[in-house]
Amino acid sequence: MPYRDILLAALTYPDVTPDRALRSGVALAKRLGGGLTLLTVRVDIPAMTNVLANTLVQMDEVAVQAEARSARAALLEAACVRIAAEDADEAIRTDSVLARLFEESDAICQAARTRDITLLPIGPAVPASRGLAEATLFGSGRPILVYPEDREVGAAEDFDHVAVAWDGSARASRAVADALPLLRRATTVRIFTALGDKPQAVKSVAEDLVRHLATHGVAAILDHCEAQGQSIGHRLERYVATTRPDLLVMGGFGHSRIREFVLGGATQAVLEAPPCPVLMSH
Repeated sequence: MPYRDILLAALTYPDVTPDRALRSGVALAKRLGGGLTLLTVRVDIPAMTNVLANTLVQMDEVAVQAEARSARAALLEAACVRIAAEDADEAIRTDSVLARLFEESDAICQAARTRDITLLPIGPAVPASRGLAEATLFGSGRPILVYPEDREVGAAEDFDHVAVAWDGSARASRAVADALPLLRRATTVRIFTALGDKPQAVKSVAEDLVRHLATHGVAAILDHCEAQGQSIGHRLERYVATTRPDLLVMGGFGHSRIREFVLGGATQAVLEAPPCPVLMSH
């Protein structure tokens, strides 16, 4: 069963989601099954209440200009996606939402809760993209697909080679369930376990996952990687560089401590710089 209702989120202020990332989003949506909606987020900057400060720096005028720039960027993003979709022979919808400054993630999370999956480019051109992906992963209740915005994803019918990062956790299980439609269509599925990273991450931890996937017609190959003093993020990056999957599937781990939210090592590494398209669930 393909994904039928896919969201691609685009930011417009202060940095604009690059055209290459939007084109990649269209290509990824086609691999997922189509049914893409582009959601552009226009910014609403509240009026300044300090009359003296506003008089000195003319913040109201600056805000109006910024909002106009954001609105223009949203129109250009929609045009870019329409052109890419036409080239890919894909039907799309475009939508736009107005969000208060610094509340853009809330608007995208709300929209993501009623979508099958949300596509989110991450990269240096839009520093806020990392925080947006984190907020959507932990706040939407739905899977996300993050991908590097600085490398354009080419057109293809499917994700032929899929890797699954497996540690036996509930989050990894959720990610596998969310990715099952893609795993069924893949030519090759590999299961990667980073040994020693967690107490349950032992060589036998993925054996029952192999059995489960086989009941769905998916033949999986097991791969293990010893710690050797390296972080899980480094090992995962090296594994992707070696096996070159079209898609990585993994659970997203994070927990709150007093006054801070702490990400798991693999989750943090992927949200900082995804090595390839990565489907994540929490």
